[in-house]
Amino acid sequence: MDVPVQALSPRARSLAPREHGAYGQLAVPMAAALASGRPGPVALLLAASGWAFFLAHEPALVLLGRRGERARTEQRRRAMSRLLALGLAGVALGGTGLLLASPSVRWAALACAVLALGFGAVVALGGERSAPGEMLASIALAGAAFPVALAAGLPEDAAARAWLVWSIGLAAVVLPVRSIGARRRGSASLVSRLLPAAVALCLGSALRGRPLTRMDLAALAPLVVTSAWLGLTWPEPRHLRRVGWSMVGATLVTGAVLVLSARVGA
Repeated sequence: MDVPVQALSPRARSLAPREHGAYGQLAVPMAAALASGRPGPVALLLAASGWAFFLAHEPALVLLGRRGERARTEQRRRAMSRLLALGLAGVALGGTGLLLASPSVRWAALACAVLALGFGAVVALGGERSAPGEMLASIALAGAAFPVALAAGLPEDAAARAWLVWSIGLAAVVLPVRSIGARRRGSASLVSRLLPAAVALCLGSALRGRPLTRMDLAALAPLVVTSAWLGLTWPEPRHLRRVGWSMVGATLVTGAVLVLSARVGA
């Protein structure tokens, strides 16, 4: 009996972003921004636009060849279609939201767009996996919540402080996580592993009362403590799953404190 011959087509690979930590860096600050205020259509449209552009990152990497030449050759058509669809969705959702938004929200969105374009240039140059590239990515991802928070009714100073907390905290965690990979090479001294937490702590203390409040410092603490814990214990690469869950927990606590601060302040 003849066996049907299947069409020889490339195996479809997922075009969802593979950097799992990036989901949390976008989702938790965004959820905290929405929960801190009273989100209406503008906030929801801007949030949806941010997610569309985020999801477009993976097909863009495929087309740039960052997932290998085979993936670019076999998945070029799918990646192009996905990138075009998500890009148009992001522009349509964001554009509609900005048409309905206040001037302050528009200026905030412009600032975030400039930062996102800067990261796009880093990606095009192949530096997204460098330490500065990953730190810029975390700041840009958290920054997507800034105009959303303003659109949800959060005061401008509170929304800006929240972005500052996320930027300092997430940047502090990036380098210790990167150092886990360096463990195999015997690099990354104890001082260099603890430096991000020390810098974040000093920066937060210096900004106390200037723009950061006590509640902001309380929100920053879980990420700084996690950064210090990673620097001190320097887990082996096989424990990356545990490290990932620790970061998720710290990020959720930071988000919860920021929401509580906004609600109490309201």
